[in-house]
Amino acid sequence: MDMLEDYLRAVSRLLPRAKREDIIAELRDEILTRIEAKESELGRPLTPDETEQVLRDFGHPIVVAARYRDGPQYSVGPALYPFWIFAVRLAVIIEIAISAIVFFGRIVGGANPAQAFGTALGSGLTGVMTLIGFATVAAWIIERKGISIDYFKTWRVRDLRFLDFPIWDWGDISESFDKWQKGAPYRAEARDYAYQGWTLRQSSAGRGVGAIVAGVVFILWWVGILSFGLKPIPVDYAGLHVDPGRLAQVDWPALKAALYWPVLAYFSAVVLFGAAVLTWPRGVRLRGVIDMAIGLSVLGLFSWVWTSSPVADAVRVDNVAQFFQRVHAFLLKPVPVPLELAVTTFLLLFAFGGACRALGGLWELITGAPRYPGD
Repeated sequence: MDMLEDYLRAVSRLLPRAKREDIIAELRDEILTRIEAKESELGRPLTPDETEQVLRDFGHPIVVAARYRDGPQYSVGPALYPFWIFAVRLAVIIEIAISAIVFFGRIVGGANPAQAFGTALGSGLTGVMTLIGFATVAAWIIERKGISIDYFKTWRVRDLRFLDFPIWDWGDISESFDKWQKGAPYRAEARDYAYQGWTLRQSSAGRGVGAIVAGVVFILWWVGILSFGLKPIPVDYAGLHVDPGRLAQVDWPALKAALYWPVLAYFSAVVLFGAAVLTWPRGVRLRGVIDMAIGLSVLGLFSWVWTSSPVADAVRVDNVAQFFQRVHAFLLKPVPVPLELAVTTFLLLFAFGGACRALGGLWELITGAPRYPGD
């Protein structure tokens, strides 16, 4: 019975240590019973090949051991599968959009169209597989750790509009395009429940999902897991009618290295905010604290870029009058576009958004009242 012992030894390696001896004894009795029944049927001892077939019919050691393992026997369970497949579809849509941007961006940069298409396609497939992998790992952790997502139990009908975009298929897009060409109004029919147009209404679930998706995708790109086919290429500023000014001499790799951890922390906080919105939609004060942290980090990041970064001398203005002088000069001569002014404007808007977010978070923390109607 060396073959039986080898089989049971393989099974035992995969069993919980506390139950191993009892389970192996039970399996040995059951397999011996099957072997004896087979020998009685044939009227002779089994050959090694026949014994191996009995063991094969009993099951592979991995499958047999799994029957005695505690916990779920799947990566994505039936309760989470609809949400997982929705996340997969959303990931595909995001990657298609990013691949299109990469393709046209490389074309504008002077790349060969065939090479640009291949790069965009390759980065898109890699990105989809990576995002699906992360969605699967997230579902696996939720299943194994029993993490409670409050949104699954307390979702609201008014938050469901954020589902419109990800669940579109080619038929929806074609139908919408035909209606747009014909000038037909885009409204739901009473019987077919076609999609209605977007309304400018906040959705806490939509903000949560958007924050998580945007944050995760950016983090994966920032740390180098997703590349999107974006590689440094020589920029023909004159051909693009852009004047880089002193920004042309900036050491951009050194700037990214200096910003690496602050930016990573910022987008991690964005993901945390989205997770807080979904797991605890009514936790207004918690969202307020996270919003304050995000807003203050934006202001801190702006302060460093404005005063101490390698681009500070190129983008900083000493007063409001100097900023409007640059704007006036641009309006008088819009071409070539001054890149310094564009970056300055972006940084000022970035800081303004951070200040508004910090103040909004402070308001939620003090009052406990949500900033957005319907939250």
